[in-house]
Amino acid sequence: MTDGDDGTAGKSLAGQRIVVTGAGGQLGTFLVQALTHSGATPIAFGHRDGPDIDTTVDIADQQAIERAIDDAEPDAIIHAAAMTDVDGCEKDAEAADRINHVGAGNVARAAVRSGAWLIAVSTDFVFSGAVPPYAEDAPADPISVYGNSKRAGELAVLEASDSFAVARTAWVYGGKSKHFPRSILNLLAARPTIDVVEDERGNPTFAGDLAQSLVCLAALRLSGVVHLTNEGTTSRFELARRVAFLAGLDPERIQPTTVEAFLREYPLPARRPADSSLTNVRAAAVGVTLRPWPDALAHYVPQLVNEMRMGQT
Repeated sequence: MTDGDDGTAGKSLAGQRIVVTGAGGQLGTFLVQALTHSGATPIAFGHRDGPDIDTTVDIADQQAIERAIDDAEPDAIIHAAAMTDVDGCEKDAEAADRINHVGAGNVARAAVRSGAWLIAVSTDFVFSGAVPPYAEDAPADPISVYGNSKRAGELAVLEASDSFAVARTAWVYGGKSKHFPRSILNLLAARPTIDVVEDERGNPTFAGDLAQSLVCLAALRLSGVVHLTNEGTTSRFELARRVAFLAGLDPERIQPTTVEAFLREYPLPARRPADSSLTNVRAAAVGVTLRPWPDALAHYVPQLVNEMRMGQT
């Protein structure tokens, strides 16, 4: 992450009140930490009560979210709440639309009403994966209910105000929730070998790095669409082998397979992009960069191994 001569110098969130929706989730937890470190006052919104949640609210309830945001009196909002279970969205399209589309629109309109700036977190799944890599201005062509619901949410946010921003990210991992590196280590603990697809590619992104970059963009009040991922792309297979190596396990225990072969054995409801690699052109132009994905993974996996050994899963 850079913050200096490239245009971010002098920009600060110190003293600002920042609402974080989805604060109890994977990214939201890191966002609250990053905002606190920046000197801002995070106001944690969640859909259920918790020790670290300030306000419980259903973002799909327009009046409820308007009241909550009016009461919070925020300077800015980072909208991270979402239904991210890709197959769950495919099974319940109504719920996906209610949370990812209607909810995003409600938060955006409430932000306009309160005078707060907004950045909403979106996904690489707004692309089909047919013509990578994808820049910010690439035409969206989602192939799943999840991708369609997130794209509808993007449009709702951008239509609410031309000062608002949408930040697309990809393959996010980290925290206590289920994510790819944790799943790989759990599988390797249970089986002598595992198969991982080699023909699905993207940008692995550490949630801690993503949170810090979102805080930087909030300080800049960037508008429009921006991509935020750790630098570089890889395949699921290559990523899994790197996780194994960093955990002190034999990478040869992970064998390559294809999406077609995997789906024959383990059918999934939702289609995934074959290669949804994003380019981070706009963020880099304002001096916000994330480290290469191998460096971020090398930083995180030892922490994950220690957590799992301590039983903090």
